[in-house]
Amino acid sequence: MKMPIGLTSLALIIASTAFSQSAQTGMKGPERGAQKLRVDYVHYRPAVFETEQFKEAESEHLNKGGLLYVYYTNVSDQPVNLRFYRLNGKDTSYWRLNGFVAWDRNYNPNVAPGQSGVWEIDGVTEDFAAGKPCKFSLIDHKEGAVGKFEMTLEADPVQVTHIRVLPGMKELEIHVRNAGKDTPQLGAVEIAGAEVASCEWAGQELPGPGHAIAHVTLAAPATPASLLIVKIPVKGGGADRTVCGHRRAFEDVFPIGTWNSAEENLPALRRMHVDTGVSGGKKTDKFFAELAPKYGHNAIVHTEVPTEVDTLRELTGHPNVLCWGLADEPDWSTPPNVMLLCEQMVRKYDSTKPSFMTLCRDIKFFEYAPITDIACQDHYCVTAPSSSIWKKFYGTRLEETQIYTRDLKRAAEPKPIWVWTQGIAGWGERPKRTVPTPDELAGQLVLNLGQGAKGILWFNYGRKEADKFPDAVDAMRMWGRVMCLLRQDFLASDPALMAVKAPEKIDVAPLASRDKLLLCLFNTDYDVDPQAYPWREKKDVKISVELPSWIAPAAALRITPEGVIPADLKVSGRKATISMDSLRVCDIIMLPNAADAKEKLDAAFRQIVADEDKTY
Repeated sequence: MKMPIGLTSLALIIASTAFSQSAQTGMKGPERGAQKLRVDYVHYRPAVFETEQFKEAESEHLNKGGLLYVYYTNVSDQPVNLRFYRLNGKDTSYWRLNGFVAWDRNYNPNVAPGQSGVWEIDGVTEDFAAGKPCKFSLIDHKEGAVGKFEMTLEADPVQVTHIRVLPGMKELEIHVRNAGKDTPQLGAVEIAGAEVASCEWAGQELPGPGHAIAHVTLAAPATPASLLIVKIPVKGGGADRTVCGHRRAFEDVFPIGTWNSAEENLPALRRMHVDTGVSGGKKTDKFFAELAPKYGHNAIVHTEVPTEVDTLRELTGHPNVLCWGLADEPDWSTPPNVMLLCEQMVRKYDSTKPSFMTLCRDIKFFEYAPITDIACQDHYCVTAPSSSIWKKFYGTRLEETQIYTRDLKRAAEPKPIWVWTQGIAGWGERPKRTVPTPDELAGQLVLNLGQGAKGILWFNYGRKEADKFPDAVDAMRMWGRVMCLLRQDFLASDPALMAVKAPEKIDVAPLASRDKLLLCLFNTDYDVDPQAYPWREKKDVKISVELPSWIAPAAALRITPEGVIPADLKVSGRKATISMDSLRVCDIIMLPNAADAKEKLDAAFRQIVADEDKTY
């Protein structure tokens, strides 16, 4: 069976570090009776980045390590005050000061009895490579080892890929990926320090490679900004263990944004379904006092490096602040440990909003993306400056943005990622057409959505360029309809490892949720051209997908900028086959369980179109 391009690469990445036993198999704990902190789980993830399909400038120093997350619980009847860790006989200072770790972080060094925590270590040297030995101790303020383990660094085939926090903060959706060949059983989800009222699994028996999703209801809402540590009992696919993942608690939203929030552009942006932009200033400024509430326009507020604490003091608590943006593209010039300090500074001043950072270098994602609550990337493939080295000065293959988004997600999991996708900004690399064509714009958008983006930010809406290229404006507006219609589905779904068969040169990226599949289709049969990329349309397209156990589609629906169009669907056992007359550039197919899905989508679509004529 043919796997989609993006997920094939992902599967190979995981398989290259897969192992026959869990991260806990063979772990040697402390002496009996000496352990104050029980090591619940050790998550290891080797750094991965693209090495074959493109090369980046300034790539002399590659990350040879990986992420190490040590989850622990205080099992004693006394508080534990953690001071540092010791790894392979060397203290924290050795790893930090010699540059062997990009950064490390312990969210709460003062661990109360029964409390859980996690120490994150982002190692960049071969000491943190797969297959290396790891002898690790957690050291308290009395300089005693209060918890320790010994293991060989290997990635667990079962990993938590996404934790979604639903409105109200009482419900979570937890996505789990099995990259192995075994079929482990997943137990009832635990949330450290919280009471779980219910846990419902889709795919509790998880044959690999495959996907599962838990819907968890908490007895009480999570506290905003609190650390959510998810614990999932796993039997099979190696030794029995408890797989963990973590993120901070914020209600997830799917923004549709631009950089440009100038007052004269806001009416046009709202008609294009844009609801977010980059803005700063004071609460009394016209944007925050009048325009943001009027247009429902939220702000990404940059706090810069060093941190502008006056901005934090001024705008903390404003309802239209969506997140704090630490910096734009710090991976060009600012070390990751400096960005960690900026993130910690922001959280000390205000923890009511998530932290955010835009990155641009694929080879650096693993060193930066885990720092913030939301990681983002900006890679544009037509007539724009680029961190990758292009064969043509005016553009490259559009699939590059797909690869960047894929690699960003692998570095940031299980936190959400957003993507700056190419919109309307005037660059000169392709002088005859300085912005993407509608086809080039749409293709990059769908490629990014198919890799699990939980928010889309257009770069950009330049007024001069918009006036010169109205077809690009129209494309942003039309695809804004699609994102408005599906934004909750994109939040609820995640890239899934499943067998897909498609015609040659058609990429299919499946996204799985608890009640539907989304298939993001892209036609790779096109040319890189100095004026406009031409596509060769595919006729009589048939796509087959092996369905997860909880998906029984009632229809196949094409979600297009013009509306919802039925496609031919045949289901035989666990295989669904979708037939389409043609595919020119890109498409999004929905396979919903609900029989009335089209009726509801049609009604929502009509309202979305009507909003384009709304007066604010």
